[in-house]
Amino acid sequence: MSVTIKLSPLLRKYAPDYDHDKGIVVEDGAGKKVSQIAEALSIPKNRITMVMVNHRPSRMAYEARDGDMILLGMVIGGG
Repeated sequence: MSVTIKLSPLLRKYAPDYDHDKGIVVEDGAGKKVSQIAEALSIPKNRITMVMVNHRPSRMAYEARDGDMILLGMVIGGG
């Protein structure tokens, strides 16, 4: 049961050979928390400031379901 992880541009450096069109398919991702998936992919949790699941805001504690598309983002602000 798999999930697809997509990364915002600032997080892509943590995933060599990242393909935004395909994302990263995590075959055993269903049933795991987003934080656990990020850790398994070596994406620093302290860099993730936005989580979207199936285009809706979510949290690192969300337990992924089969077929989910999870976007991990790093948002920086300024003004």
